[in-house]
Amino acid sequence: MTELETLERAKMYMEKLTNGINPIDGSTIPDEDVVNNVRLSRCFFYVADVLRQVIDNSGVTAQKKAKKEPFALPVEKRSGFAFSDVPITISEIVKRINDLVANENMNRLTISMVTDWLVSINILVNEMNAEGKIAKRPSPQGRSLGIGVENRTSINGPYSVVVYNREAQRFIIDNLDAALDAYRAKTENQGQPWTLEHDQCLLDLHQKGVPAGEIAVTLKRNSGAVRARLKKLGITE
Repeated sequence: MTELETLERAKMYMEKLTNGINPIDGSTIPDEDVVNNVRLSRCFFYVADVLRQVIDNSGVTAQKKAKKEPFALPVEKRSGFAFSDVPITISEIVKRINDLVANENMNRLTISMVTDWLVSINILVNEMNAEGKIAKRPSPQGRSLGIGVENRTSINGPYSVVVYNREAQRFIIDNLDAALDAYRAKTENQGQPWTLEHDQCLLDLHQKGVPAGEIAVTLKRNSGAVRARLKKLGITE
């Protein structure tokens, strides 16, 4: 009997026991038999499902995915950044930085990690655009650094985009650690259990009408975690 056939038989035994059937002779197991105890039945069902997953995976147990490492880029790797003489968007800058990372088990740098830091040091500012939405735009300091706004047109009509010249690209690369440190400081509680103190602070700020993004900064988590916690506490739907 092959290993897979053994697994199939074990699964069949568990399924029969789950349904109160003797896997040896096919007879019905009396209701008072310990095998029909609800806790044992649940255990049999769980084991049968695990065996099914192993069988579906050709007899190989599934490996848990390793937790990804925080983003990091050694200084020597940064010299490989492909600077552009033509101003480019922050999404392109972030893509070129991530292209320097060979470690597939590492989280990637995100646009918000960089732009939130630029806002915190007044290189970018949050402004209301023509559609009534908040958009990041260069401050006077940012413009002097080489960050500008270009008007473009798509099939959906005209729009504007923030672009970074070579000097601004250099500024981001040279200060990448500062951006990463700011992100870590802002989200140092991310993934940590919520304490009663944090829950109380969350509720107090929410009742005062403080936006989720600002609550996240106070509690050093991301806004998604704040919204999820409010939902779990039954405060929002």
